[in-house]
Amino acid sequence: MKHLFTTAAILFSITASAQVGINTTTPKATLEIKAKTTDGSKPEGIIVPRLTADQIQLGTYGTNQIGTLIYALAAASAPNTFTAEITEPGFYYFNGTKWKKINSSGSTISYTTIADPNILGYAPSTTATASVDAPATLTIGSATATRKGIGTFGGHTYASYSTNAAVTWYQAYNAAKNMGGYLAAFTSDAEWQYVETNLLTAYSIFDTNGAWIGMAKFSWFAGTAISPDPEFKWITGEQPYHDYSAGGTSAVRKSNWFASGEPNNTGGNEGFIQVMSKNTAVSKTYNGYTSTHLWNDVIANSTNQTYTWGFIVEFQQ
Repeated sequence: MKHLFTTAAILFSITASAQVGINTTTPKATLEIKAKTTDGSKPEGIIVPRLTADQIQLGTYGTNQIGTLIYALAAASAPNTFTAEITEPGFYYFNGTKWKKINSSGSTISYTTIADPNILGYAPSTTATASVDAPATLTIGSATATRKGIGTFGGHTYASYSTNAAVTWYQAYNAAKNMGGYLAAFTSDAEWQYVETNLLTAYSIFDTNGAWIGMAKFSWFAGTAISPDPEFKWITGEQPYHDYSAGGTSAVRKSNWFASGEPNNTGGNEGFIQVMSKNTAVSKTYNGYTSTHLWNDVIANSTNQTYTWGFIVEFQQ
């Protein structure tokens, strides 16, 4: 009976004041929670619902759920438009159309996801998407490019293309530009894993065909005081997430998806990056993921099917 009276008193207090206090009888807002202990004898804090992105996708969220807070335990195995930006564990809120990460600058090194037009050489579209602006087929020189897969990751969309003949890196660059996108740049391991799994490995044509991506050497063609010259970087100017766990004694060893010994600048003139076909039979495992389309440097006009009979386009939407 005592519990019933206590519950009734609490309900009356909530109704009368329209404010709720936990461990306080004088809440200063709609809800105020004060720590029960301050001596460290018990853990204090709030635990919000903890779900994987796959579990979140099973829920129904709309305008009535704007502002909903969840702690995501893992990215979705097949992200949809709602969970595309859930790429790692963390706090996310629902903005009415998708789940957005609550970012912290305290201990996480941020990586960019927006192309710099000064480095890319043009301003890519801010509205183009793979599903609308990546054509099913297109002619590039004497080759026909066929769209194989499209997907969404981190708020960006992607399209993979195979070709029936070699295309140069510059032809692929211009094809992506004409669509409103750019040759794909992978600023996180999770991004590369998603694109490789869903847009390359899922299509047998990439067992034999390679594909151009948006990494190349840049050179000033100037004096030796400019160093390094040339240097490899993403053509979007994006900075990748840096992982220091690989160690290194003379320099930080950064994880990457290059094949062993690559890039090696064979012949002294290789400066453009592509992903190799699966049938090259080389692979690399890192953080529990095995990649079978490793990266390699070649010349811009390579005709090798293993390297240059395809390309991947990224869109900012």
